[in-house]
Amino acid sequence: MKKNKITFFAMELILLVLALFFVWKIFIQNVPEKRVAVILPESGDQRWDSLIKGMKQSAKENHIHLVICNTDDIENAEAEKEAIEEQKNNHIDAFIVLPAPGTDTKEMLTKECSDVPVVLVVEDLYTEDAEATSKFSVVAPDYYEMGKYIGGQINSRKQTIGIVVGRKDTEAAASAVRGLTDALEGSDCQILWHYYQEKDQDVCEKVKEQPKVDTLVVLDPGALDQLGDQLEETQEETQEEAQEETQEQGAGTKIYGIGSSMKAIALQDYGKTQGLVVLDGYEIGYKSVEEIAKKIKNRLYKMESHETEVKIMDQDTKLLDDEIERFLYSYE
Repeated sequence: MKKNKITFFAMELILLVLALFFVWKIFIQNVPEKRVAVILPESGDQRWDSLIKGMKQSAKENHIHLVICNTDDIENAEAEKEAIEEQKNNHIDAFIVLPAPGTDTKEMLTKECSDVPVVLVVEDLYTEDAEATSKFSVVAPDYYEMGKYIGGQINSRKQTIGIVVGRKDTEAAASAVRGLTDALEGSDCQILWHYYQEKDQDVCEKVKEQPKVDTLVVLDPGALDQLGDQLEETQEETQEEAQEETQEQGAGTKIYGIGSSMKAIALQDYGKTQGLVVLDGYEIGYKSVEEIAKKIKNRLYKMESHETEVKIMDQDTKLLDDEIERFLYSYE
């Protein structure tokens, strides 16, 4: 009789635990996920594919609902402010933002995001003081070191150089150019020109208008993709037309650059570029969502910045190497 009572109470306890478990599961499923808005310029551009893939994977693991804002080019703080205000009206819990060009973006973000968490991605805020540090959490690579690495690859011989950069008032452009010029200091290299991108300008046409150079350094991933399109078109022309086009651009020009897309990696693999530094967009995206999720779960958590890895690719890089294959997986 006593044994039956123990069995009965044990069964009752098991049923109670199961009931509590199912109630907890139902409760968890009914809790809406926190909404995080992602603001990138030209958000549908393929250069963000790996970045967004990393964000989505991290969002899935951290129960975050991502809102990838449909945006055109964001050329200044005012345009970014409009995108942020629109999402705040949609009851967004946090933001992941690529800061707009210009020194006034810092003030705008400080004001607009004073009551919601925000993480900056891909690059930091632009300031005229190169030594200034951001008060925001930033997930991005070190552009100074990237520019410096490229400079170290080309400073061993006398040559003329042309530099293609992103928007002028951006941290990525300023730091990459500074790193490149520091690496070239004291060498026999001569920088003939800088081209900074502007809205609605054709990068390929603008580069054609510049004086011919021995080496072209492209410090902006978007510009490298556009120039890559031109190289592919040239390859499809007849041999006579291709020769004429090559003569216009300067025969034998070597190209080094910073990339963030599968197209950039393909250019390196096909020998169209001689050296490439590739951003790990997947890592940037993954860590940015992970960091914002920690803040959402614990408002007392102090968000941290993360310097992300880059991959160096040169003429000896084999895409079938295990290390490269793991890196390329995030671009598929």
